[in-house]
Amino acid sequence: MTFQNRLSAFVKLGSFLNEQLCSENAEFTNVLTRANQKNPWFTKENIRFALHAVVLDLEEKNLNSWTSHYPFLYNVETQCIASLRQKTIAVIMAGNLPLVGFRDFLAVLISGHKILCKLSSKDSILLRFLAKKLIQIEPKFAERICFTEHVTKGFDAVIATGGNHTAGHFYECFSKYPHIIRGHRNSCAILDGSETPDELQGLFEDMFRYFGLGCRNVTKLLLPQNYDFQPLIEVVRSQKDLYESLGQHHLYQNNFRYQKIVSALNSQETIDTNVFLLIENSSLTPPISVVHYEYYLDLTEVKKSLEVQKNQIQCIISHTDTPLGHAQKPTLFDYADGIDTMEFLFNG
Repeated sequence: MTFQNRLSAFVKLGSFLNEQLCSENAEFTNVLTRANQKNPWFTKENIRFALHAVVLDLEEKNLNSWTSHYPFLYNVETQCIASLRQKTIAVIMAGNLPLVGFRDFLAVLISGHKILCKLSSKDSILLRFLAKKLIQIEPKFAERICFTEHVTKGFDAVIATGGNHTAGHFYECFSKYPHIIRGHRNSCAILDGSETPDELQGLFEDMFRYFGLGCRNVTKLLLPQNYDFQPLIEVVRSQKDLYESLGQHHLYQNNFRYQKIVSALNSQETIDTNVFLLIENSSLTPPISVVHYEYYLDLTEVKKSLEVQKNQIQCIISHTDTPLGHAQKPTLFDYADGIDTMEFLFNG
């Protein structure tokens, strides 16, 4: 396959997915149902949100814009054959969000390599479905895609994603191979009090799309002294779709009720929005259904503090960083942990 063959196949996959999202035939509905049964955190709304993001990634203009930054992709069939030999990349995927490993899948295959894919048991349905369709579109991908239960041999490099404890295990197992190993991170938002209702609505999405389980979910708010929470609370309660999805999901609600009990027993001062708690705390990592906040006096000091914690932070939401409402809308250039996967695949 040439690079153009591979790119064209992914564009067609995106078109196919878009058609499914518009019509949702029996096969597609069954896939969504099985994915939800496998992992109750994967609601159909969140799966569809993730699939819409894949469709956007696979638009021809977006793929061309992304891949044009890597000239070696276009030369792989000519002068760069020796330097860009085909490798087998083992990709161990997390399962906290629907299709959270899709961009690794895309990067490995569009760059001409083979993928040895270890799926999380929590997200084992969706990518198999997409891979099957991709092979139907371009049968030559069949020899380049392999799913496995164990990653022990037969690979040249590793991309592995998991929690912090799992990441330590990955380092022990794969340190002798070229690797990208990702642990857990969180995201934060710096507010100044001038945010519009639309921006606050976007912030709510940043915090609780996927129930707040992703690295790009905002789990910590940095606020000016005397910040008025009321506009945020009003926006949260007016955003019916997301508000009701949190209020009706039994696993999320179990966590929410438990955290209310814990905060009461600990005599913690909390702000209860009816679907999540706001608690003053310096930690970046609150439990599910809780968002931490901390006041600041000087934005310069805030930036310095976040720089010290940069290895724990996936993205920063503010008027001068990633815009409010865009945490869950990363572009193809927004690589996890800031590590350029395509450069790794070429040079690793």
